[in-house]
Amino acid sequence: MIRLFMTSAALLAAAIASAQTVPGEKAKAALLTLSAYVEDAAPPAFEPVADTYKGGTTYPAAAKVSLESFEVPVGANTIYVTVNLDGETANTVIASVRVFNGDKGRASPDTTKSVFFRPGDPLRQTVSFEVSGMVEGANVKISQTSVPDGGTRINGDQLATARAGAINVALPTGRAPMQFAPIGNLAYEATGATIKFDDKGGLGTWTTALAHGRTQVGNGESGYYGTVAMGGLERRGDVLAIKSGKLTAPVRDGLVQYAHRGQVLTGQRAPEMQFRYGTIEWEAIMPDRKDSWPALWLLPTTGWPPEIDVYEGFGYNGSWRFPSSLSSNLHGGKNNQRTFTRPADRQTMATHGLKPTLTTEFHKFATVVEPNWITMYVDGVETIRYANPFAGVLWYPLMNVAVKASPTSPYADGSGEMLVRSVRIWKAQ
Repeated sequence: MIRLFMTSAALLAAAIASAQTVPGEKAKAALLTLSAYVEDAAPPAFEPVADTYKGGTTYPAAAKVSLESFEVPVGANTIYVTVNLDGETANTVIASVRVFNGDKGRASPDTTKSVFFRPGDPLRQTVSFEVSGMVEGANVKISQTSVPDGGTRINGDQLATARAGAINVALPTGRAPMQFAPIGNLAYEATGATIKFDDKGGLGTWTTALAHGRTQVGNGESGYYGTVAMGGLERRGDVLAIKSGKLTAPVRDGLVQYAHRGQVLTGQRAPEMQFRYGTIEWEAIMPDRKDSWPALWLLPTTGWPPEIDVYEGFGYNGSWRFPSSLSSNLHGGKNNQRTFTRPADRQTMATHGLKPTLTTEFHKFATVVEPNWITMYVDGVETIRYANPFAGVLWYPLMNVAVKASPTSPYADGSGEMLVRSVRIWKAQ
């Protein structure tokens, strides 16, 4: 896939367009100021060297996001806040920037906006906010409201201060999100009415067990992944319900007793579902039950890690909002030892201009795995992109609802079901 990023020439052209909105000598000053940013603002797309990932066990350090204080013209109604990345990034970084009331200056309204740094984007970008009351010396405050998704933050609140003769214009932003386009040939397609499953798996058939069994002690899960006979899978027309719940009698596995039933389907024994490079898309409604942990993900046929999390819902986290919250992640390492992770778990549907209806309407969750990139999509819109550290790994898909609750929990709030309407898999290799 073609890498899309702004060249220095494109940045300078955008700078000229911005400067042309400023009259007279101020336009020349603005252009000089903006052109000074160009060399630093447009890095090459991330290009790993041969041993960057060390067999999928390491990943480049997370980029750091910073803000800076600056001056704006007296009487300004729109200000442009500069957001900085400290170097090229191997994955999408999403910064959350807020402008709020300061000394005499007012945010109109007090709001938070997302700023995207995709691999290859300019390292300095601006985001606009509406303000009022910007008389000489007045200011509004600026902050990062959370740690950036896919990155870290390195400074605190800053000020935008009104000064006579100040220049504040927009810098070029990064590229637009890509639209979903699968790679490879369609190798598997099923609806909730036609998905085949049993307790063993096989050709064209999902299995109800993980590769290592029916429990996940290391995750602190309280759910035992049920067999078909335990009733955690139910067809409803063209929809398959993957159900979690409270067991009428606990199940013992080794030394641990499980009070709840989780449910999983994996393609570990279905060769047509497996690919090194290709695409997978699920269409699903997520549960909203407290302490449920739904996921759509990929694992290697050779054992964990690595792992690609296309979607996870952390119902055991009090800040998680099932209708709107999104999460993606990469886990690297080998021999059952994780050596890195790169989560993006603070984004929401609104971050990407999507409806916050994950628990009430069907949405499409997809990933495209290429030799250089792993790209996530929701409803056809690119959400997160990662440089691919897992060359040649053969992946298989999983869909599940885990449970992470107290053994005494009734686990009865809301719905504990993931409703799957379709799964499609394309293979490029």
